[in-house]
Amino acid sequence: MMRRVRVALCLLLLAGCPHAEGQQQEPPAVNAAPTEAAEESAHARRVEAATVRPSSARLELALPGEIEGSRDALLGAALGGYVERVLIDQGDEVRRGQVLARVDTASHGARLSQTRIEKEAAERERDRAHRLGDAIPSAQRDQAETRYAAAVAAHRSAQVAASRAVIRAPFDGIVADVGVEVGEVAPPGAPIVRLVQLDPVHVVATVPDRDVVALSEGLEVRVRTEAQPDSHAGRIVHINPAANLRTRSFTVEIEVANPERRLLPGMIANVQVATEAAGDELLVPQDFVVTRREGLGVFVLDGTAARWRPVELGRVVRNQVVIESGLAPGDRVVVTGHRDLLDGDPVLVAREGACCTNGRVVFER
Repeated sequence: MMRRVRVALCLLLLAGCPHAEGQQQEPPAVNAAPTEAAEESAHARRVEAATVRPSSARLELALPGEIEGSRDALLGAALGGYVERVLIDQGDEVRRGQVLARVDTASHGARLSQTRIEKEAAERERDRAHRLGDAIPSAQRDQAETRYAAAVAAHRSAQVAASRAVIRAPFDGIVADVGVEVGEVAPPGAPIVRLVQLDPVHVVATVPDRDVVALSEGLEVRVRTEAQPDSHAGRIVHINPAANLRTRSFTVEIEVANPERRLLPGMIANVQVATEAAGDELLVPQDFVVTRREGLGVFVLDGTAARWRPVELGRVVRNQVVIESGLAPGDRVVVTGHRDLLDGDPVLVAREGACCTNGRVVFER
């Protein structure tokens, strides 16, 4: 009895299926194939993006430096000789043109007198030859002219030597060192007096290549020393156009007023530089820029796709760079995952923010 019931139930179920006879039921259409949107999502790359906007970068640097006199000279006698007089002492303040020492002026004076006499004799002989005119051979007149010219040159040479035997201050300054005593014989060119100008002074600092491009002559800075609690105002007066080949750093000179002479040569100083490196410009981290065979550029979001955009770069501010052209405020730039992209690749934005604050993206989520 139970067996007949089960057979009847099976027949009833088969009668309700339209494909019961010799046909296999097809799977539902929903499982037939993934949709186009699902396939695109499966191949999209996960990236992070940032909307670029005009910004500025405040550059703050602390540079070690050494204080030097704005002018520092080692003075000596070009030809050397007997030191006759030393007219200054260490620490004296002198004025430009003031006589500091005399070296072998007696010998140079005697030579000067000798050449003057020879010059006067040659001049008389020349004048006599001119008065005689054609009465003497032309060769004799030429000889008189030559002798006079040689005597004039010798006298001029003696004048130069005599003037250099007297050591004078080339600028206003302080005598930092006196290297000889009266009675010594100074070698030619040996330092006799060191003269330093202390107002103003110069602070010499070294700057790495990534920071030197943000500096300019005339930029205001602050200078501090460990010997004093207060700082001093200064300005950049010179930036070496070439780097030191060993350190790959650039020398920068800062001028500081020093009327009280509290800053002395040899002191170690700390130079504080603070400047707005850019303003109202598109400034992005250099890492956002991709280098390709056709040039430099970034990837910009276009809906759900990443599009390659060539850009023109401006000046560099540490790890950031100014975009001169190729981007506009409001563009959404791919900032993470961009190095693996190709033009037109579908992307899935995981996070999005704004660029940039101090060289960093501020993410919204």
